[in-house]
Amino acid sequence: MEEPTIESFFFSPTNLPPEMMEEILLRLPVKSLKRFKCVCTSWRSLISETLFILKHALWLEASKATTSKKSPYGVITTSRYHLKSCCVHSLYNQPMANVFEHDGELLGRDYYQVVGTCNGLVCFHVDYNKSFYLWNPTIKLQQRLRGSDLETGDEAVVNYGFGYDESEDDYKIVALLQQRKIGALLQQRKREVMVYSTRKKLWRRSSSNTCFPSGVVLANKSRSGIYINGTLNWAATHSSSSVSTIISYDMSRDVFKELLGPGCCKRGCFTMTLGDLRGCLSMVCYCKGANADVWVMKEFGEGESWSKLLSIPGLTEFVRPLWISRGLVVLLEFRSGLALYNCANGKFQYPVQDSLSSCRDAKVYIKTLVSPRDL
Repeated sequence: MEEPTIESFFFSPTNLPPEMMEEILLRLPVKSLKRFKCVCTSWRSLISETLFILKHALWLEASKATTSKKSPYGVITTSRYHLKSCCVHSLYNQPMANVFEHDGELLGRDYYQVVGTCNGLVCFHVDYNKSFYLWNPTIKLQQRLRGSDLETGDEAVVNYGFGYDESEDDYKIVALLQQRKIGALLQQRKREVMVYSTRKKLWRRSSSNTCFPSGVVLANKSRSGIYINGTLNWAATHSSSSVSTIISYDMSRDVFKELLGPGCCKRGCFTMTLGDLRGCLSMVCYCKGANADVWVMKEFGEGESWSKLLSIPGLTEFVRPLWISRGLVVLLEFRSGLALYNCANGKFQYPVQDSLSSCRDAKVYIKTLVSPRDL
């Protein structure tokens, strides 16, 4: 009598059907899925499928996992010539976070600008060769992409953004060039938008210039667009009144629109920082002296859904919230490093003051199997 194989055991009619088994596998972390590829050929085939990998990434994003030990979220940080990462769980639960160094995994010692993260992919722009790189730090694979050929200099600056266009199943990079102010010609700024498609492997000029809100200029040239719900979002100001606002680019429709900030911004904020706080657009603004107010847009695109999450007293420097636990402990990015802020007692904790000090940019990413070489 022939002995049953592992594959026949798992997929026999008397056991779970393939559809149910797929639903179970979709809920497992990357580390487990990599091990389970060895269970049987059917599992290896399923876990390796591009559609399964995308569905797994989207499920993890939607689950909004917490800071538990099995949390699939990590933090990538850059400083001059250094690239590091650590687990969100480690930051919240260990006095000294377990930090991984990635120096040399991409180009060696070079200056990296983080354009954005999406579905486990981290997009970098590298100054010296004007190229972009997609990198998955979880599976340690990378892919180099062409630069946009947009000319920058003293009179023009380019802001970037990276995200996923679900309507075309396409990861895209957006490059938005704006001319600086020249004398009194503030309203006559040159503007050019280019979009790179990883599916088509090419750059194209966008027709969205015609719908870009008039009299609005992007703020803080070093910051990239924040990816939320198929859109890229930049902090901006009205050139005539200096009132803060938000410019949102819909990647599937190839259009720009203006999003209203919280009511406090109508009175004018001297600075404003956007972020992604567990899938919601967040904003930090300084409207009342040395207080950093953190706002969250609960329903994206609905200006009336802004809600003040917390107010941190005594802050005048740049700060961006990266994560928030169920216990209302916020992971904050400063120019001097990362810190945890406890909303209940108003205290700061610096779990990685030495390991991740002086980070220029920090982004939260999710640990997935998405390969930049298969796009």
